[in-house]
Amino acid sequence: MPSSNETNPPKGFRQRHPVLFTFGVLLMAMALSVGAMAFLSSASFEDEEFAFAWPDSEQIGVAYLDGTIESSARMVAFLRKLREDGAVKGVLLRVNSGGGGFGPSQEIFRAVKKLAEKKPVVASFGSVAASGGYYAACPAKVIYALPGSITGSIGVRSMFPNVREASERLGFSFNSFTTGKLKDAGSPFREMTGEDKAYLQELITDLRDIFVADVAQSRNLSPDAINSLQGKAMTAANALTIGLVDKMGGQEDALEELKKLAGVSKKHPRLVRGPKKETSRFEEFFGRMGAAFVHGMTASESGLDLRAE
Repeated sequence: MPSSNETNPPKGFRQRHPVLFTFGVLLMAMALSVGAMAFLSSASFEDEEFAFAWPDSEQIGVAYLDGTIESSARMVAFLRKLREDGAVKGVLLRVNSGGGGFGPSQEIFRAVKKLAEKKPVVASFGSVAASGGYYAACPAKVIYALPGSITGSIGVRSMFPNVREASERLGFSFNSFTTGKLKDAGSPFREMTGEDKAYLQELITDLRDIFVADVAQSRNLSPDAINSLQGKAMTAANALTIGLVDKMGGQEDALEELKKLAGVSKKHPRLVRGPKKETSRFEEFFGRMGAAFVHGMTASESGLDLRAE
């Protein structure tokens, strides 16, 4: 018989927190399931860019511009491949993006423009093709959109948080040593001066003017007409009336138009899709939800963040 001095063995986490334990098991099971599907899909030949096929003299490229534009490298490389491939007679640019970084959006614009100078490019807008998403697509020969697609938003923005008071409450501050008084304009650890604000506004206005000039030239519109929109977003039905969009229709309509422009006679030509999305091993295993969570927890922004969105 045990003595009265003996204590009960300590309970494990499962016994002490049954609800949390059950939730954790379910969360892990969901992450593993999503991860397994992502891994299996990455091993398939969903992207015909990487699939084996017999030589075909009549191919159509399909380039997908999805989500926030943070990098341009893979899209630019894929567009260059389509431009240099003689078997690809035309390219469908499918856009579903509200924009992103100004630099990457401008790089994709230049790549699309260069491609359109060599072979037909038709753009097809999904639910949204605004700001940087529109910037990238505007050199297309014909732009299709659904009446309810959101487009426009031709402009540049940048936000500068101010955490000076919060840092002082926490008992720390930063000293900045620069080679010019405007070098740290926009620092979150000091108040902006009038000179800071004028300098940053001038910078953003310069980028806006570049954006507007590129759109105006691509769409045969005047810069004044675009500036009069004041950067507002609009439905594609309204954009059609001012020339930002050419025709109402979906992806199938855009593809049929492209086949005519490219002189493709086949009813079902081979489609070369891309660019292949780059996924990390973490994302392959745990799925996109887990990877997005970790990225959000670890990412930090610094410096001047200029957005075409």
